[in-house]
Amino acid sequence: MIAFLLKGGVVMIPIAVLSIVALALIAERIAFFLGIRERGDGLHARIIELVATGNAPAAFDELERTRTPEAKVLLAGLAARAEGQSGETVSLRMEAQALKHTAALEHNVGFLSSVANLCTLLGLLGTVTGMLRAFLNMRVSGISDPARLAGGISEALITTVAGLCVAIPCLLAFHVFRQRVNSALSRMEIASSELLGLFAREKQLRIKL
Repeated sequence: MIAFLLKGGVVMIPIAVLSIVALALIAERIAFFLGIRERGDGLHARIIELVATGNAPAAFDELERTRTPEAKVLLAGLAARAEGQSGETVSLRMEAQALKHTAALEHNVGFLSSVANLCTLLGLLGTVTGMLRAFLNMRVSGISDPARLAGGISEALITTVAGLCVAIPCLLAFHVFRQRVNSALSRMEIASSELLGLFAREKQLRIKL
């Protein structure tokens, strides 16, 4: 197998390096998303219900045991509220926490798209160089030596296949992780909006009383 890949020429070297990089990036992202997976759905709904019924300690306890970005954003809001901060400060604390976790969610995801594009282009480069070598060999030896012609063509095909074999899984992983990121961002936004809405309603009730 290694001897077969070596027939692809020097272009196979960067493709091989990028394949190792891609595996490392995918493994890192899988470990990250498994580490923050949510234990069931409806976390923010449970927290909102606990806070609305005056059971803030239970809400704090559940949020501190949950590692999802959504939980950390809600925890930041509840902590600021417990400190007696204004609604604007509570919103800013939650926004800062959301930005922090957005960066963590998107970490390394964009690189997978770049690796996929680079491998595709490198495969195309190998195709061009392989075909060029085949035509140069044909120019030198004519069509009397099909083995030399086949060497250039095989180089072109091997690099194309290798580039696509790396690019396709990278692109698939990129879209899967991108979907997970978008889902987490949506949950953070919905959770923060509902918690701030609850705080606003409680403030209006206090004003009326």
